[in-house]
Amino acid sequence: MSLAAAVTSGVGLVNDIENGMFEKVLVSPMNRTAVFVGKTAAEVFRIAVQVAIILGLGVVLGAEIATGLVGAAGIVAIGILFSLWFVALSNALAVLTRDQESTIIGANLLQFPLLFLSSAFLPLAALPEWIQTVAMVNPVTYGVDAARALMLDRDVMTVIEVTAFDGALNSVLPGVAVLLALALGLGAVTVTLLTRATSSDVR
Repeated sequence: MSLAAAVTSGVGLVNDIENGMFEKVLVSPMNRTAVFVGKTAAEVFRIAVQVAIILGLGVVLGAEIATGLVGAAGIVAIGILFSLWFVALSNALAVLTRDQESTIIGANLLQFPLLFLSSAFLPLAALPEWIQTVAMVNPVTYGVDAARALMLDRDVMTVIEVTAFDGALNSVLPGVAVLLALALGLGAVTVTLLTRATSSDVR
């Protein structure tokens, strides 16, 4: 769900390009990093609300969060962090393509393989060996395992063996570290693309 919501960030940027709003931003003295951070903050709030609603519905329908309210807050935080790298990616695609359909197609071509080649639907041990190999470098695996660990209150991550902490933290901390590094890396790429963009590029 976080991935699907993040795709709309790039689509929104394309809309800004098409209606001339982005060109006005480019010719203003605004810092490009601030532009990206502000846009991302708005997307993050929306995604956080969506994750919280899904969690609430799950609890109402009988799901149990073993780590309680603290764990629920942690799952929302992981959902936000999980979406940040894809928000950055969709915005990068928007700047590069400047086309709504191309941005959606590009994001979806990545979104679905990433979901199915991860631990989102089945434990890695039940998947073919080649999928396990792909899952080891798939950021979706780390986000799913971190959230799942908080849900179950136990270590569930198999792509990285960490034993330095207690229980769920052995899954949560590596997952958060990987997602944070990816979000910062892709965020830097997007800011660079925004910095290099000129008003003539988006006409």
